Amino acid sequence: MIKFENGKLIFEVDGQVLQYEPKQLDNTFFNWQLNTRLKSLKIFVGEEKGVPNFSPHTVVMSTKNVAGDFEINSCIKGLGLVPKSHLLEPLAERAIELIEKARQVGVNETFRERVQFLIDLYSNPDNFDRRFLSSIEMYYKKTYENILKDPRATLLFYDQMSGYSVMFNVVAELVENNDPFYKYVVAVHDLFHVPKSPSVKLERYKYAYRFWLIECYDKTPGPNASSKIF
Repeated sequence: MIKFENGKLIFEVDGQVLQYEPKQLDNTFFNWQLNTRLKSLKIFVGEEKGVPNFSPHTVVMSTKNVAGDFEINSCIKGLGLVPKSHLLEPLAERAIELIEKARQVGVNETFRERVQFLIDLYSNPDNFDRRFLSSIEMYYKKTYENILKDPRATLLFYDQMSGYSVMFNVVAELVENNDPFYKYVVAVHDLFHVPKSPSVKLERYKYAYRFWLIECYDKTPGPNASSKIF
């Protein structure tokens, strides 16, 4: 179990108590996330020209293997920014309303309205809490097993269009499906990937990931590669 006390994350690994002080997203990464996502969303609805760039959403997550000859396990995760706590519930409720409307009226017919919700969200930088990023635990396989043993992980981003790359060392907290954080993360996922059947419930996953940011390194090829950002 991870505790947050006196500004520090506290947890135990193999009998050793570890403490880490979370940091906040730097401006370069944060603006890359917002601007690239916004441009892609506007391309989807015809407001801008070009090809959508999914690099801000797609990350390589690496964890320490609990078993096997090789110590590192990696996977691809879909990842998102997280609004401030007071916005999670109302944003989730609005997303759920749009999902239900898509089921009733049609996914194609409501596409622009659903994308506009995201455009409005990402257009205001003040909406977001810069201390963490988010994802969903969908499969409960190797990554999940590893995180249960040791919640420390890395997240590696690479923008194939610009070459920009950055890596975060994080502490991965498992947030249960009765939490507003989980509700928001899964609702926004379903907003873009509307489940066809009403029987597919928002609470179908057990956990969402809250990735607390501990360290950040520049991984863009060049003279500054591997330099510490925070």
